[in-house]
Amino acid sequence: MSPYVSNVTDLFSGDLATISATIHGAGRDILNADIDLTRQEADGIDAAEIVTHYVAARGDYGIQRWLRTLAVEHDEAQPFGPRLLDELDELDGLSTLAAA
Repeated sequence: MSPYVSNVTDLFSGDLATISATIHGAGRDILNADIDLTRQEADGIDAAEIVTHYVAARGDYGIQRWLRTLAVEHDEAQPFGPRLLDELDELDGLSTLAAA
């Protein structure tokens, strides 16, 4: 085996490890930035926007679950008046209202 083949293989393995670590780090940074942005967006979202986003997210159960969590937080902050979670249940065709 030629010494050049070994050097090329070592070089490629080293570069691959560096690239893999860089990609992993970039993925982690993107995920953290996305979580921060999501939390910032959630802090300023009102009831009408929750409903609008919920309707637009038909079929995306992850987003709908997150919006339902926001609806629960909204309902807990506003104990008097109509419950936002009940409205989301009606949009899903659920006949029973959420427990108060």
